[in-house]
Amino acid sequence: MAHYGRAAHGFTLTELLVALAIAGILAMIGAPAMGSLLARTRDASTEAMVANTLRHARTAAVMRNARVLVCPSRDGRQCNPGDDWQHGWLVAKDADHDGQPDADAPLIATQAAMPVGTRVITSIGRGQLAFHPNGGAGGSNARFTICHANARTGKAVIVANSGRVRLAAADAVHLQACLAGLQ
Repeated sequence: MAHYGRAAHGFTLTELLVALAIAGILAMIGAPAMGSLLARTRDASTEAMVANTLRHARTAAVMRNARVLVCPSRDGRQCNPGDDWQHGWLVAKDADHDGQPDADAPLIATQAAMPVGTRVITSIGRGQLAFHPNGGAGGSNARFTICHANARTGKAVIVANSGRVRLAAADAVHLQACLAGLQ
């Protein structure tokens, strides 16, 4: 039985090509914005990771009733001198106060190198940070500046003497010092 009164449904080749062309144009317009969004998300994730590592170290010091050290490390086993943390860091118990992880205790955490184009530096004279059993981080406030070459921006993670960790805007002087090491 034939149905003669019905119209055919579907798209013509011309309609399909026009729809694909419009979709392609919209994708080209949105791609840079999406790339920028992904870069900002990656940068914010790195900044949060630094702050969370420091919070974790403080909590570990209180929970273990021990001195916990956070320091830059290239090999993930020993602390390195200096204020440049872009090659990674470690969190470890330091009961003997020698500025190195205790040999008889496992590491609490390690962090590998930062992504290319990201750098982390600390305040001059604060190459290491030690949290005490009461949660405090004696000495002067420590400032971690995290900078990103792609956007020429950054944030600061500040650790108060009390051990409180907070994110803040990076000041121009520390940001420029951080970015200078990326070039």
